[in-house]
Amino acid sequence: MMKRIAVTGVGLVTPLGLDAQTTFEGLAAGRSGLSFVENYDPSGEKVAVAGELKSAEVEKLAAQLPQEARDRSSRFVYFAVAAAREALRQAGNPQAEDGDRIGVVTGVGYGKPWPSEGYKVGPTTVIQAMPNAAAAWISILEGVRGPNLACSTACASGSHAIGIASDQIRMGRVTGMLAGGVDTVITRDVMRSFAWLRALNTARDEEPTRMSRPFDRTRRGFVMGEGAGFLYLEDYDHALARGAHILAEMRGWGASADAHHVVAVAPGGEGMAQAIRRAIEDASLPPETIDYIAAHGTGTPMNDKEETLAIRKVFQNHADRMLVSSQKSMLGHAMGGAGAISAAVAVMTLAREVVTPTINLRTPDPECDLDYVPNEARRTPVRAAIANSFGFGGHNSTLVFSHPEAF
Repeated sequence: MMKRIAVTGVGLVTPLGLDAQTTFEGLAAGRSGLSFVENYDPSGEKVAVAGELKSAEVEKLAAQLPQEARDRSSRFVYFAVAAAREALRQAGNPQAEDGDRIGVVTGVGYGKPWPSEGYKVGPTTVIQAMPNAAAAWISILEGVRGPNLACSTACASGSHAIGIASDQIRMGRVTGMLAGGVDTVITRDVMRSFAWLRALNTARDEEPTRMSRPFDRTRRGFVMGEGAGFLYLEDYDHALARGAHILAEMRGWGASADAHHVVAVAPGGEGMAQAIRRAIEDASLPPETIDYIAAHGTGTPMNDKEETLAIRKVFQNHADRMLVSSQKSMLGHAMGGAGAISAAVAVMTLAREVVTPTINLRTPDPECDLDYVPNEARRTPVRAAIANSFGFGGHNSTLVFSHPEAF
């Protein structure tokens, strides 16, 4: 008999706020966190817009770390530690009593991206850049001594990390897990690389806050973002016994591989659909009980069309009654952190009964024909929600959460 899983803590660091509440309020208000990148030189750069935290905000996050950790880590660690700590605080700091039985899984797409030229190496170069640095520092600083892992599956990294962590609890190996994702890759070289792939909206004639348009007929590619999202997952009975406030129940997850192309999505969204099907089966919920989908929704012509097809394949007629939205319309695409951010938003949607919108959706696309909650949030109870995350390489992941009193 596998154990049930409670979500008792959420932490977020995004372009809309340095904590979960501020971020969710910004999303619910339909605010965009996209802007011209800091220190942008318009004379030679092709990509100018991103969902970026500015230097003053990053300094606030760095200042929360001991000097040793600050000097020996880097930007993505600052983000991850802040979000993980918030999730732990909301859960009531369970590590103070049970650090041996709590672990960490962190999804990271890049770690610290070094510039292609002109940088020096030194004694901290390796430990600043290693993708497992975030999980390591969370464990060191918070005293959690359970399984400590890093997962890297491109844009699905954060979602896979949460799924992997949930299995540790279900099998009884731990009482709790900190799980999430992070990426901070808004650099000249990384942005130029994605522009070469023709994945980004590189328009120079658009207002930055309008450039991310998931599911809109005029969409031209995604806008890069950065951020971190973490959940504190724990044995449901353990959470009840210690009197924790349960935000949601994590019901299950599903993963699949397109086995098709290193960048392009499998035709018809079949790999995506397989991950969604497996997640719902794992959750033991009828498909018609899923009321909301936090979509991958990048704003590329291919992804949005194929994700729509995948949702229709799985949910069929029920798809017309579901609410679907993309936080990337306001935050940009946080790469390895994106799936965990979507998962955190899905949990908060269940707890607050507010579905955040897809902004900039003004021109309907006949190939994207679901209810994407255009431009304004909707207040409504949600019984169960899924969060989709799909990455380069054909990595697909879907997480399922339900309201703690819905079933």
